[in-house]
Amino acid sequence: MILCHNGHPLEEKIVSGSLFEFLDKKCRRCGRGLHTHAKRYSCKSCNYHLCEICVRHLTVAATPASPTGGGGYTAPSAPDPGSHTICKWGAACYNHDPEHRRKFAHPSADEVESCKRTACKYGSKCYQRDPSHLARFAHPGDRNYRTGLVLFPEGQKPEFESLWQLFRFHDPDESGHLSKEEFLMLLTQCGHLVSGVGDIPQVWRDVSGDHGYVSFRMFSAWAQDHLELDLPLGLESSDASSRPCRFRVGGEGARCGCQEFQPSGDASGVAQLCVCGHKISMHRSDLAMRTMTAFLEDVAPAHWVDGAEGLVQVADPAVLSRLQELLDRTHKSSDNWTRDRGCSLHGVNGWSGDQVRPGSASCASKNRVPVPRKYRLHAAFRNQNQDLWQKYSLVKTAITEECHGPSKGKTVMLPVEASSIEALEGEALDASINEWYLFHGSRPEALSKILSSNFRLTLAGSGATWKDPGKACGVPLYGYGLYFAERITKADEYAHPIQEGDPLPVDPGHESTFYAVLVCRVLGGRSNLVTTNEIEREKLRKDVFDGPFHSVFGDRVSSLGKPYKEVVVYDKDQTFPEYLLIYSRQY
Repeated sequence: MILCHNGHPLEEKIVSGSLFEFLDKKCRRCGRGLHTHAKRYSCKSCNYHLCEICVRHLTVAATPASPTGGGGYTAPSAPDPGSHTICKWGAACYNHDPEHRRKFAHPSADEVESCKRTACKYGSKCYQRDPSHLARFAHPGDRNYRTGLVLFPEGQKPEFESLWQLFRFHDPDESGHLSKEEFLMLLTQCGHLVSGVGDIPQVWRDVSGDHGYVSFRMFSAWAQDHLELDLPLGLESSDASSRPCRFRVGGEGARCGCQEFQPSGDASGVAQLCVCGHKISMHRSDLAMRTMTAFLEDVAPAHWVDGAEGLVQVADPAVLSRLQELLDRTHKSSDNWTRDRGCSLHGVNGWSGDQVRPGSASCASKNRVPVPRKYRLHAAFRNQNQDLWQKYSLVKTAITEECHGPSKGKTVMLPVEASSIEALEGEALDASINEWYLFHGSRPEALSKILSSNFRLTLAGSGATWKDPGKACGVPLYGYGLYFAERITKADEYAHPIQEGDPLPVDPGHESTFYAVLVCRVLGGRSNLVTTNEIEREKLRKDVFDGPFHSVFGDRVSSLGKPYKEVVVYDKDQTFPEYLLIYSRQY
C-alpha cells in the first residue's frame, strides 16, 4: 500500500479536466503534470498526488528482494512494474474513455525508459515485437538497462554487446563518468569479463589518474588491456537511418536484411521500432561496430600532412586568410577591458616585475592597460598530434551519443563568436553537440606543453587570473577547470611576449613583439548556461561529473552587461589544441 507523507492511503483516480484544461495537479515525486484522463493516486485531504509511473517505482522499491543471484544482481520477487497491459498507442492514445484508461497503461517513451524493469531472459536474442513486452522487460541497449534500474532474475547476468553498453550500465545517473564506487562495482560485478587486475586501489589510480572519475575515453583505454572480450566501441556519430539491423535469429542465425532504420508507422512511442520489427538499439552503423584498435587506426584527419607529427606550419593562403578573419571577427573594439588585463602602474594582480606593489582592482580600473585595436596574424601552425586527436575523437563520439540519444538532459545549441566561421580546414564543427572553436592564451612555455600533452587541470588559476596579494593561485570565477574565450580580445589578456629561448617555432629577433594564442576545438555538449553572479563553484563541477552536463557556459554579457563570455570544461580530452597562432598587437 502506498501512503501519502502523512500516512494516509492513496486512492486510485482518473484526472478530470477543468474548463480550461489547467494542470493544477502535479506528481509530488517527479514533478510531472497530471494530464486530463491520466491515472493518478491521490490523498484529497493532503492534496498529495503521485503519477502512475512513480507508484510503480515505489511498488518495486517496497517489495522485499530475494537473495542475489549469479554475479550479485538482485532478483525480484515482486510483481513486475510493467504488469499492466500497455496500450499500443502509448501516450499518443486518443481514447479517453475511463474504462479504457483503467484497463491500459499509457506511458510515454521517457516514462518507460526511466522505470525499473525486469531483464528479458532472451536478452539481445529476443524476437518479441509486442509493445507490452518491450515496455515490461528491459533489453540490452535500452536506456534503463543500467545497474539499479534493471532487475535480473536469479542466475541471469547482464549482457553487453559493446564497450559503450558496459560503461553505461554502470553509470545509472547518466553523468558520462564513473565514480570510484561505480568503477569498483564494475570490477566486482563483471569479474568474469576482466583479467590481469591486481591491487584494486592501484587499479583505480591507474585508470583515473588524478581526476577522481573515469570517462568513457579513459575506460576504453583501460579495457583494451584488461577486458577479455574484444567488444566493439558501440558509439554512433551518424543518424539512425544509416544503421543496418544487426539482429540475428537466436543470436547466431540469419541476420535481418534491413539496411536502414525506418520508424514503424504504428509504433506506440513506448519503444522505437523499425519497420523490420526490431528496436533502434539493434540498428548499428559500421562505425559503432569498430573495436578500439580499429577506431584508433582510422581517425587521422585527411587534411594533415602525411608523415608529419607535431607543429606543421600552415602555408595555404586561404586558411591563413580565414585565421586572420577569425581574429578580426572576434576582436571586441569597445567595452573590452577587464582587470585581468592589468593596471598600467602595477601590472597584473598588483605585481610589477618581481616586487609586490599596492595594486588593487580599483587602482587597475583607474589606470587601465590599453587594449589593442587590432591583431595581425604573423604565422600559424597546425598541431598534428595524433594521440591528442584520437582521445578528442573518442570523447566526441561519446558526447554525440549522449546528446542525440534519450537522456535526462536537453542539449541547447549555444553559438559563440569564434565559431562563426564554419570550418578553418578539415572536418567541420558539429553545432548540434556545441563543438566550438575557442581561444586560450597563456605563457609561451605553457602553450608548448599544451600542444604536446594537452591541458593540466592542476595549473588552473595560476595564470593571469586575478589573485590576492602574495597568492600564487587565484580562484577562477567558475571554479578550477579549463577556461576558453570566444574572443581573441579576452584570450589576449593572458598572452605573454615571445622571448629568446621560448619553445615556440618563431624568430623572436624580429622588430615587432609577437604573442601566441591557441585556437582549440572544444566539446561543450550539454552546456550548463550560467547568466548570473550566483555561482556555486562546486555544484557546477558536480553537475558535470554527477549530473547531465558536459561543460559550463558563462554568459556574463546578456544579463550582467559584462564584456565577455567564457566556456569551462573539466576534462582535458574535450579539447584539442588545433592551431598555434603567432600574432602582433596593433594600438
